[in-house]
Amino acid sequence: MSVAPRPASTVVLLRAADGPPEILMVRRSRGAAFMADAFVFPGGRVEPDDGEGEAGFRRAAVRETLEEAGVVVDESTLVLLSHWVTPSVEPKRFDTRFFLAVATPETAAKVDEREVTEHRWGTAQALLEAGTRGEIKLPPPTLATLVDLAPHATLEAAITWSRDRPVAPIQPKVAMVDGRIAIVLPWDEEFAALEGEGAPIATDHPMLATMAAEIRTGPTRFWLDDGRWKWIAELPSES
Repeated sequence: MSVAPRPASTVVLLRAADGPPEILMVRRSRGAAFMADAFVFPGGRVEPDDGEGEAGFRRAAVRETLEEAGVVVDESTLVLLSHWVTPSVEPKRFDTRFFLAVATPETAAKVDEREVTEHRWGTAQALLEAGTRGEIKLPPPTLATLVDLAPHATLEAAITWSRDRPVAPIQPKVAMVDGRIAIVLPWDEEFAALEGEGAPIATDHPMLATMAAEIRTGPTRFWLDDGRWKWIAELPSES
């Protein structure tokens, strides 16, 4: 029997730069029970004092960004970017809202040195390249979000894209694919045929209907290789 996911919030904090916007990442401590030693966006569980429903997710996003990264975010400016649900086979599960927020160019972060141990700012492309080189660990939802943000050449373009983006819950499957354990996203062409619990996205949902080209260019499945998640574009072709 799977564990019920706990509500959580994450903030994808962008600031203007010369060219594509920079994104704030924090490194979870090596002793963390979830995503240990990974670089992620600031965030955490929705606590009872945050309230319930959409308001609770937004208050948790603001609170966690301040607690983990020392950055104040205006709740009214948060834009819902995506909604991820941890696969049902995981012992710790979260139902997480990813919000986009904008920081001023001079915004500086200061980590709490407990839950997170360091931070870095970087463009989506630079962060993806650091992950490919093995410098940082990026979990699948973080990887997918960076891939989505990488094509946007300016902060304004990223904001416009985020405001128009349809959102549906994304609950991947964990399945054996080609002899390897994979995390498979709902828009993967083999998602329905693979064993495992996951939630498909309705074929008529705007997330698929209006963003088909964008989804096809991004990752649809991930493999854990030498402690780092990789997606299909990084894997060598089978001989």
